[in-house]
This record gives sequence, structure tokens and C-alpha cells, in this order.
Amino acid sequence: MRKNITAFKFKWQSMILFLTILFFSHSNILSAQDVLDLKRAWTITLKNNFTLQQQELTIQKAREEISIQRTDYYPSLSTSALLTRADFDKFPVNLPPNSSTMVGIDLFSLSLNQQIFSGFRTKNLVQSAHEKLAAQEIQKTIIQNTLLIEVGKLYYDIQENSLHQAVLKSSIERITNQLMRVRNLYISDQATPFDTLEIATRKLQVENQLAILEDNRGILFSNLKYLLNEEKIASLAPLSLAPENFFLDDLNQYFLTAMAFRPELKSISAQKRAQTAYSDVLKSGYYPNLSASLAYNYLKPTGDLLKSEWTNFYSLMVNFQWELWNWRRDAKKVQQAQLDFQQLDLQESQLVADIRHQIKVAYYNLQSAQKKIILQHKLTDQEKERFRITEQRYEQGLATFLDLNSAELSLTEAETELHEYYITWYKNKLQLDYACGAISQNNEEVSNE
Repeated sequence: MRKNITAFKFKWQSMILFLTILFFSHSNILSAQDVLDLKRAWTITLKNNFTLQQQELTIQKAREEISIQRTDYYPSLSTSALLTRADFDKFPVNLPPNSSTMVGIDLFSLSLNQQIFSGFRTKNLVQSAHEKLAAQEIQKTIIQNTLLIEVGKLYYDIQENSLHQAVLKSSIERITNQLMRVRNLYISDQATPFDTLEIATRKLQVENQLAILEDNRGILFSNLKYLLNEEKIASLAPLSLAPENFFLDDLNQYFLTAMAFRPELKSISAQKRAQTAYSDVLKSGYYPNLSASLAYNYLKPTGDLLKSEWTNFYSLMVNFQWELWNWRRDAKKVQQAQLDFQQLDLQESQLVADIRHQIKVAYYNLQSAQKKIILQHKLTDQEKERFRITEQRYEQGLATFLDLNSAELSLTEAETELHEYYITWYKNKLQLDYACGAISQNNEEVSNE
């Protein structure tokens, strides 16, 4: 009996241990999911954004338009009914005596209609619909890139806020240590009341700056949640701040990447192909139209003059139509389409110039940030060493309170500027990726995750 009780207790304890481990593991997973990095922010954006969902519906409509235009390739089936009655009483017609003057026809018809030739109109309409679909799909990529760069900039603004807060918290810790030392010196009559007041004022100023940053962080987080359409965001993953990770390729390589991947260029190319197809649709007016109709008819004449019996018969009709003169209406429409094509050429040239300018600006800003990061790293290391030495000299009575306060302030400013240069790098790198279309490739990686 004791063995059974012991075994039962052991199983129960094992079950509790298992559930405890499972609970904490699940909690860790949830907390890990709440930590947001940039790629996960992009994934959430692609999933939740309403503008992208609306664009997806527009793409579906464009696909349906292709199916609609293709229906002209196939025959159509229609039915019709005709019921007519005519009174010949007042017409100059000699009718037999005592005969009805009402004459009519009851006709029911089932016809099969087929377009034979329309000047390649259907073919070009289908091609135009294909190109419009391609343009809408590219438009979705353009919207994605615009959203992602907005998310990225907001993400780095929050990171800059967090880094600045960390610097100020370190500054407050250093100032608090200074304040404790000066108070001890004041108690032993080795410092003046002004020294403690100066440090306390400096601490209050830094705490005030920290409170402002905390409020701004809440606003930035609220904007990020709104942009992502996601409320379950607790914190951001830390950035990599190693200087050796910041490098650039050759400038011409970014130009080549942009020419290959920038979606706006692809969009203009698709619009030009659609415009060419539309011009060919207009040119179809130069050609004749040929169609055929095969009908099964079921007819019954009414009236004393006709034999009132149902009869059926087939009919075949070929329709040939050619508009020979319309005051050059079709030619002028074709000329309008050609002008639209020339306008797209000019837009493409302007866009290429804009892209090259965007890449150059972002590239040169990155080069500048790269140099600033390297130099500011050295300056920050020197300020740390300067503060350490000044702190030692102050404790030995070889440096004044003003020297220590100045060293601490310089260190805080150096660390703040270093983090600003890091964020400047990340933002300009994001702008460079956007300018050369590299964010589109990142979108594909994110979408596959």
C-alpha cells in the first residue's frame, strides 16, 4: 500500500514539474515573440496592413478582367422570342371575305454566335489586361516598399530613443555617485554647499531629459503599433553597434541593382507594354469585323391567311462590317495613345535621374556616417578614460568639482552623439536599400518566413 502511495506521489510530483516547465517555456516563447526586430515588424506589416489588403483585391479584379476579355474568343449562346400581331383592316390589301384581319408570327430562336475576325482586337485586349495585372502587382510592391521604409524609420527612431535613455541612465548613475562623494566631503568640511547643489541640479536636469524621452518613446511605440496594426508589442530587439559591420559596396553596383529591381521602373515598363497593346486595340478599327451566327428557330404564323402550325428550321448568318470613313476618329485616338507612350518615356527618364540622385545622397550620407562612427568611437573611448582619470584625481584632491562635472558631461555627450551616428547609418542604409530596390528582395525573404 505504501509503495502505491509513494508511486502515486512521485507521478503527481513529476506531473507538476512537467506542467511548471511547460508553463515557463510557453511564457518564454510568448515573451520572445513580443520582442520585435525589424524583419518581424516587416512581416507583421505585410500581414496586417489594410492598404495592402485593398491592393490585393485590386489585383484579383485585374485577374478577372483577363478572364472577361478572353470570353470573346469563344462562341456565345443566346435565346430570343418574338410575338407579333398586325391588323390589315386599314391596309390597302384585298382580303378574302369573312377572314380575320389580324395576322401574326410567334417565333422562338436559339442562336450560337461567334466572332471570326475583329482586327486582332480581342488578342490585344487580353494582352492589355495582362499588362495591367502586372502593373497592379508591381504597384503592390511599391506600396510595400513605402510602408516598410516608414516602419523602418520609426523602428530606428525608437531604437535611438532607447539608446539615448541608456546613456542618460548611465549618466544619472555617475552623477549619483558624484553626489554621494561630494556630500561625504561636505560633511567632512572638504566641499561647499554649492558643490552639492550644482550636482543635484545637474542630476535633476538629466532626469528631466530622461522623463521626456520616456514620454516620447510611448508616443513612438503607439505610432508603430498603429502602423503595424498590432497591439502585442512589448519591446525591441537591441541593435548591433559593432563598427566593423558597417561597410559599403561600390556606388555603381547600387546603380545596377536599382535598374534591375526598382519596382517603379518595372511599373513604367508594364504601363508602356499596356499602352502598346491599347494602341493596337485602337488600330483594330482600321480592319473589318466578321462574325457568324447559327440559329435554331421554332415558328408559328397566326391568322386566316397563313397556316397556323408550328414549324422549325435552321438559319446561318454571316455578318461583314467595315467602317470606311469616320473623319479620322480612330487615327486620332491612336495618335493620343502614342503621345501617352511618349509621356511614359519622359517619366521613365525622370525616374532614372531621381533614382540615381537618391542613391548618391544616401551613399554619401553613409560614407559620412561611417567616418563619424569611427572617429566618435575613438572620442568616446578617450572621454571614458578622461572621466576615469579625472575621477581618480578628484578623489586625490588634484582636480576640482568643475573638472569632474565637465568630464562627465563630455562623456554623456560623446556617447549620445555616437548613438546618433549609428542610427543615422541605419536610416541612410534603409534609404539606400529603398532607392535601389533591395527592400523588395527583403520582402520576399520575410514573406517566405
